Amino acid sequence: MTITEITELTESGQKTAEEKLMILKRIRGNLMDELHCKQQLVDQVDYMIYKLKRGEPRH
Repeated sequence: MTITEITELTESGQKTAEEKLMILKRIRGNLMDELHCKQQLVDQVDYMIYKLKRGEPRH
């Protein structure tokens, strides 16, 4: 989702400030979930790199 799409969601129609806030909080939560998943992948890849540098076999 792009910032343009997010802006369109919050600016389209007759939304109250409270409705806009709820939309933005939901989007932020989804983005944080994605971020955490990606961070776990980065951590796993970093660990694989660490093990290969130490000469340990891969499992």
